[in-house]
Amino acid sequence: MLNLSARDVCSVYIKPEVALAFTPKQWQQLVLILRHQQLLACYSAVFKQAGIFQKIPQQAQRHFLNADVLVANHKKQVMFEAAELQREIGDKQQYLIFLKGAGYTLSKTRVGDTRVYNDIDILSDKSSIDEIEKKLCLFGWLSEELTEHDEKYYRKWAHEIPPLRHGKRGTIIDIHHNIVPIISGRQLDANQFATHSVTTEDGFQILSFAAMTLHSLIHLFFNEDVKKGYRDIIDIHTLMTYHSEGDYWQELLSLSKETGFELELFLACRYVQQILKTRIPEEITEQVAKNIPWNIGYLDFVYKKVLLPSHPSCRPKFFALAEFLVLLRGHFQKMPLHILIFHLTTKSLVGLTQSLLGKHFFTKELDQP
Repeated sequence: MLNLSARDVCSVYIKPEVALAFTPKQWQQLVLILRHQQLLACYSAVFKQAGIFQKIPQQAQRHFLNADVLVANHKKQVMFEAAELQREIGDKQQYLIFLKGAGYTLSKTRVGDTRVYNDIDILSDKSSIDEIEKKLCLFGWLSEELTEHDEKYYRKWAHEIPPLRHGKRGTIIDIHHNIVPIISGRQLDANQFATHSVTTEDGFQILSFAAMTLHSLIHLFFNEDVKKGYRDIIDIHTLMTYHSEGDYWQELLSLSKETGFELELFLACRYVQQILKTRIPEEITEQVAKNIPWNIGYLDFVYKKVLLPSHPSCRPKFFALAEFLVLLRGHFQKMPLHILIFHLTTKSLVGLTQSLLGKHFFTKELDQP
């Protein structure tokens, strides 16, 4: 039998029964691809929901069950870390919203059921960021060692401060004051965006499902790194499919218009429909289609490749080229050209210097007592 293609992996998500015809070698490949994409638990849930989990090979079942255990432990850890962060930061800031993966998990809904991730993202008002950072330092959260240029990048141009790592537990948090870099010129009114939030039954502040969707798709189509693009597409598909009750679509449309991210919403709707056959109301499809860009052929060439499951065994032709084009697009969206040239030149020189003189060449010397 032939190797699985990236499209085959998508087909299993849409119609899990097709996997029952896989050979042992194809099951092995499927497990490798899903592990690479951190989606083993996600597909485990898909097989269980379809009622065919007991029919898949036992060797594969073991991998999926192991992933289920890891996800259960991951959820407990996130709940613990979120409670600790709320306790340590206090309540002096205007808002403290858990974003992306942490927000999904804390919602205790389908979008967070099988999600795993490497760090916790929070959003707070910019005026409180310095105070939050000082408080967290007292509780053992410290920034990684950075060069002077990287420090400037975060403090002056980015939408977040340098990541903080807990000295004992190793947990990493990203503290945001916006959802896109300030230097991009497309930053939104974060205080207004934060009004689209809700408080969970456990007392955690998260975005509404519509705002959660908008943030997810902005993060995907504004980014230069799409190594987990397929996982992000599944997140958006899940939000649009299982959390779109009430005025979800109208709120999402209004938010995209207010924040100026209508193109990103169009792209998200286009590719979730094409890749995962997501059902979107016809009137919504017609409205977002008004934002079709002139270069849609080029965007299709790029995103129809990089948003598929990525693994060396199943990458489509020209994947490396598409990935490179996304890298360029992401950087150009985040920075004006003159800043981008300065940034890349500085990073290259720093990298070259460190390779010749050692990685600690730019380490700041501490004053001796």
